[in-house]
Amino acid sequence: MSLSKMNAFDNNSNKATSLGMSKDRGKKVMITDEAIKKVPYIKYRGVPEYQYDTIQQLAKNVLKIAQKENDSNEVTITYSYDPKILAENNELFGVYHGKEHSVDLMADPLTFHLIMNSSECAVISLHNHPSLSLISLMDAQFFLYYQSIKLLVVVTNLGSISYLAKSDKFKFQESLVLINKAIAMHNKATNLAGYQEAAKFFLKNCYKVGIIYDNK
Repeated sequence: MSLSKMNAFDNNSNKATSLGMSKDRGKKVMITDEAIKKVPYIKYRGVPEYQYDTIQQLAKNVLKIAQKENDSNEVTITYSYDPKILAENNELFGVYHGKEHSVDLMADPLTFHLIMNSSECAVISLHNHPSLSLISLMDAQFFLYYQSIKLLVVVTNLGSISYLAKSDKFKFQESLVLINKAIAMHNKATNLAGYQEAAKFFLKNCYKVGIIYDNK
């Protein structure tokens, strides 16, 4: 799905469920054991402290699964810490294999269940970027679309991390305005530098609408 077709949260548009990299298609980097070891322990702002260890392990698992089972292409892991999901005694982790530049994680029934049935801000979504890019506009739109998602983590195939988290000051309507501006910039761009500038615009300004962005 291209950004030009996404029209953020238009009631008549398709849902943004593809975590593609929005035209930033660099050469794929194969995952090494050393890259997996380098995945950092991060004190994720806006996320309960007791989740830090779990998130680090999940980020490593994204790379392990991608390395061993998916030719270093994209893999997503979805995790819910919603008490009502925990009470179901069902799986808490959805895992789905994607392609080199995208993963349609909502095609996975368990992942779909976790995202659609968890409470607001109770889901952590992680996936890797084989060509080492940071968070894309499609990632950001997916993060905004689903109210259950608290944290979106992108781990590159070299083990570095960038993430978005909804803070207590998150402003949904204002976030739509911001991402629509970024998408408009993207659609007017004619080269890779322009596409990257549009993503940077969103990441640079997302704090104004209560979104935490960081990269390690």
